[in-house]
Amino acid sequence: MLIYYLFYAGFPLLALRQAVRCNDHATIDTMWAYMLPLFRASGKYLYAKLCVHVAHTIFRLKPALRAIHDAKRTASLRGNQGSNVGWDFTLERMNLEVATLLGNNVTPERVPEVIRTLNGIRRIKAPALEALGIRPSELRESKDIAETDVRVLASHIKAALGFDGNDDFAKLTMVKGNPFRTGNGTPWGDVEASEMSQSTTDYVEEKLRGCVGNNMA
Repeated sequence: MLIYYLFYAGFPLLALRQAVRCNDHATIDTMWAYMLPLFRASGKYLYAKLCVHVAHTIFRLKPALRAIHDAKRTASLRGNQGSNVGWDFTLERMNLEVATLLGNNVTPERVPEVIRTLNGIRRIKAPALEALGIRPSELRESKDIAETDVRVLASHIKAALGFDGNDDFAKLTMVKGNPFRTGNGTPWGDVEASEMSQSTTDYVEEKLRGCVGNNMA
């Protein structure tokens, strides 16, 4: 089961995380397609629909717009290489900053005022931090993985699998039944079942009819 997880979920998730950090648009595009059957099988209807709409939008972009889209696929809050974030995070970050400054006194009139204040703060932030002796590297938008967190996670995995240093490989490969649910259900079985219910091709065609400018009857 651990091998299944790493192959189908763990490594793809790691690849996506690194792709966002490095603005690797090709890997991000691939992951949207990869996740379509998984979203369908897990009942994530809106995310599955979004997979189709994202692919439709990307392939309909004119070359000049596609180049801009790919170059700016992710955002950097401070300009540090390898520390990019998704654009949704920038909106959430701005919302949090505005809400923090406004407190309980939130009005439509005050929001633009606070945004201008935040933009002004960013303008003087670098020289102000330098004057205070704070290095920009200490304020990166992404943090390195802490070694203590790795040890804690590894200890929990070892405990769950019964590893004690005595022939752990045999324990890893030993069939222990289905850990996901009672019966024969497995994640890959759910994917197969959703495909049997409606093929991916039919599903995509159905969702494409709801996209703007698809030229489908």
